[in-house]
Amino acid sequence: MKKVKETREEKMSRIQEKLLSSTKEIFESEKYAEYITTMAKFPHYSINNCILIASQCPTASLVCGYKKWQTDFNRTVNKNEHGIMIIAPVKYKADVEEPIFDENAHPVLDENGNQKKEKVQREFQGFRPAYVFDLQQTSGDPIPTLATLLDASVDDFETLKELVIKVCPVPVEFSADTGSANGYYSPSEQKIVIKEGMPELQTIKTMIHECAHARLGHGGEDDKWDRQTKEVQAESVAYWVSSMLNLDTSDYSFGYIAGWSKDKEVSELKENLELIKNTADEMSLIIEEELLKRKEEVQVTEENTSARRKSR
Repeated sequence: MKKVKETREEKMSRIQEKLLSSTKEIFESEKYAEYITTMAKFPHYSINNCILIASQCPTASLVCGYKKWQTDFNRTVNKNEHGIMIIAPVKYKADVEEPIFDENAHPVLDENGNQKKEKVQREFQGFRPAYVFDLQQTSGDPIPTLATLLDASVDDFETLKELVIKVCPVPVEFSADTGSANGYYSPSEQKIVIKEGMPELQTIKTMIHECAHARLGHGGEDDKWDRQTKEVQAESVAYWVSSMLNLDTSDYSFGYIAGWSKDKEVSELKENLELIKNTADEMSLIIEEELLKRKEEVQVTEENTSARRKSR
């Protein structure tokens, strides 16, 4: 019996179903339990400190203090590393003079009719500069991760890389200096930087992820999402586009999405599913049409070459 060819819409629906179900399965794994136990040890920073960290080290992923890296994670800060400055709360005590009142809240006066005062010690909270270090600035025991590096090769890798760049709204660069990240999108510099030397499938997947950030307007004036939502959106688009191109990034994408989601229902994914789907559809359609066009051009060239040979 002849197999019925899957339509584009059917393929999109199948990818959507797998994206939702497979990501939720991660939460039941032992790997997730180990991961979340480790992540719980990292401190949570205020929004102002997050801005300070991002402004000084855009590629920062996991940060904490010098001693905490040693005691909690068995890692040490590398020599000659410069700390990332944040503002830390500090409590201090000081003696102050306060007016005295009786049990009826009336001022207690001295013989001259002036309100009496007494010295008391009070605790105050102030702020001081403190320094933290990112994972890329340390060495030691590995940090658990839910995402597995993709090491597969990709057919027509250079062509596909060129086409992904084509759908990116900003320039794409390749560099060895991306910190602990596989790549990043800089809204302020309007560019994408991808770590060079990665395996082919990881390179393509990372390119699509960063391109999704740019196409979704992350970091722009109208950006209304928190970091978790932005990462879930970008990686969901990356998985979706890759799947439409028959590239399997599930070993990386499902764990990555689960790691960024705030709850086991993956609400960031569900609430933004239509946006993710539309973005993935637009990107994959452009790439697919260009691949088909180039395939047809190659076929025409081969047919012309064959016809010339026969006419000799």
